[in-house]
Amino acid sequence: MSERLRPLIQRAVLDIVEYDYQTRTEMVQLNRQMPFCVMSYLKRGEALLRIQDREYCCRDGDAIFVPPNVIHDHVKMSREESEFLWWHFNFRTAYNIDVLSLLKLPYKVHMENSSEFEQKFFGYMEAIQNEKTIADMIYKNAKALEVLACIFDSFLKSEKTQLAPDIPAVFMDIFDDISQRPTAGMNLKTLAEKYHMNPTYISNKFKEYFGISPIFLQRNMLFEKAKDYLLSSAMNINEISEELGFSEHAVFTRFFTEKAGISPKEFRNTGF
Repeated sequence: MSERLRPLIQRAVLDIVEYDYQTRTEMVQLNRQMPFCVMSYLKRGEALLRIQDREYCCRDGDAIFVPPNVIHDHVKMSREESEFLWWHFNFRTAYNIDVLSLLKLPYKVHMENSSEFEQKFFGYMEAIQNEKTIADMIYKNAKALEVLACIFDSFLKSEKTQLAPDIPAVFMDIFDDISQRPTAGMNLKTLAEKYHMNPTYISNKFKEYFGISPIFLQRNMLFEKAKDYLLSSAMNINEISEELGFSEHAVFTRFFTEKAGISPKEFRNTGF
């Protein structure tokens, strides 16, 4: 499983929405639904997690994971103090795909490496508080990845963790083709010829496995890469158009304007 996920994880970007460390005497979060991943670690005390009519009693050293857009309850059952380390985040690959949506993670695990996780979490919080320079930002991001790797270690070691759904190797190859270097010349016909499959079948099964059609993924990636080039490279618009595989400068400009609402030149000048 880890080898099949490796290319997705290596190209994934971690976006931390918010985080905190709290001591609570009461907590009533009912029918909560968040648009990002929720992870909460119980350092001390107790809490009850309820998802899809199942209840999970959480104690010291337990970590919970709630996928995006899943309705859940998270409540304390007593007024005794409990300490929580929690963060909300997105972990996307190819700009679009939530890596964790490709895994069936358990909602609760007990962290055998709890002391290491706590140390890394507080190290991350300290790095954020001390962030002043670009070097500090790089250090903070590295700390964030350490926290993620530490907590993932416990979830991935769980026997309940599995790849969901079971993605055939050929569709992982198609994903790699698109995500490594999307070009405007790639389409369902070229994919079908390369992988000897019906174009409609490729599109339908790819969407079933990744939650997005291959062409929609390709167009989104072309757009995101175009934005990156416009903001962070010295290439002119013609060079960017050629790099992304567009047949003409005008075709690229039309594509970008339809997606952004402004032309590539306006985007570069305004920064957004």
